[in-house]
Amino acid sequence: MIVTGANGFLGSYVVSALLQKGHTVIGLKRADASTQTFDKILKYELKDQYSNLLQNFKWVAADILDITTLDEVLTAGATVFHCAAKVAFNQKEHEAMMAVNVEGTANVVNACLKNGVKQLVYVSSTAALGRTDHEALIDEQTEWEDSDHNTQYAVSKHLAELEVWRGIEEGLNASIVNPGIIMGYGDSQKGSCRLFRNVAKGMRFYTNGVNGFVDVRDVAKVMLTLAEKEIWGQRFVLVSENLSYRTVLNTIATAMQVPLPNIELKPAYKKMFLMLVRLQLFFYPKATITPETVRTSLKKHNYNYAKILSAIDFTFNPLAETIETAGQQYQKEGL
Repeated sequence: MIVTGANGFLGSYVVSALLQKGHTVIGLKRADASTQTFDKILKYELKDQYSNLLQNFKWVAADILDITTLDEVLTAGATVFHCAAKVAFNQKEHEAMMAVNVEGTANVVNACLKNGVKQLVYVSSTAALGRTDHEALIDEQTEWEDSDHNTQYAVSKHLAELEVWRGIEEGLNASIVNPGIIMGYGDSQKGSCRLFRNVAKGMRFYTNGVNGFVDVRDVAKVMLTLAEKEIWGQRFVLVSENLSYRTVLNTIATAMQVPLPNIELKPAYKKMFLMLVRLQLFFYPKATITPETVRTSLKKHNYNYAKILSAIDFTFNPLAETIETAGQQYQKEGL
C-alpha cells in the first residue's frame, strides 16, 4: 500500500487505518517535509500499538512533481492512496498550488498507468463539484460550471479530477472521493484544525453560510473500503452533515469550554470586511483569512451524500462527537 502526502492530516489517518488493518505501508513525502503531524496523529490513533505497528511502515522521499522518482516507487500491483495536495487561498500561492494539485496528480496517474498499479484512490474535494449562486443540492452528477464562486483551490481540484478521469479512460482502476470540510484531531496550526485554535483564542465572528463536513476517520475508512471492494470508475461525495458555520463554531466553542462567537458577519458587510482582510494580508501575507475564505463562508452549499451509503455498508460519525473528541485532545495539549 502506498500513500502520497502521508505526512499530512488525512494522509496520516489513512496510514493509521491501513496499519490497523495489518497492511505494510509506504508513505511518500517531500525530502524536506516535516513528519511532526504524522507522528502526533499516529501516536494518538495507535496508542500502545504505535511502536509495533510502525514496523510495517517506511518513508520514501518522493515529490509528486518528480516523475522519475514516482516511476521508481509506484510499482506494479500496488494500491495507491493519493492524498498529497496543496490547499491555498492566498493568491501568491495559487501557482504553486496548481502545480502540486494538477501537474502532480497527472504525474501520479501517468506513473500508475505506466507501471501497472492495481488501483488508485484519489482524494478530491466537494469544491471540485463546483459552486454557483442557485444553491441547488450538490451531488456526484453536478456538472462543473466556471464561476466566480469557485475558489482557485476548487479549480485546481477540478482539473486534477480530469487527470484521474483521463487515467480511467486509459484503463486505470481508480475511484475518487469528494470529502467536505474534514474535521478531527491534528495540527491546530493548519487547515480545518486551525478552527479549534481560532475559537479557543477568542474568535468572535461567525457566518450563517452552510457547508458539508465529515470526520477525518470516516474519509480514511471509506477510502480503504473502496479499495477492498474494488469499486472503480466512480466518485463519491463524503459528507456526514450539512451545517452552518455558526453551528460548527458553536460546537467547537462548547467542546473547548470557551465563549461562543457572537458577532455575525452579514453579507451586507462583505465589502467592508473584504477591504479589512486585504489590508491584513498586506501586513500579514500568511494570514489564514483571505477574500476567498470570506466569500466562501457566506455561501450556502448543501451536499447529497446518499450514493456512498448505498454503495457500501457505512455509517458516518456524528460531527458533534468528532468535534468533542478532538476538542478534548486539544485541551489536554493546552490549546
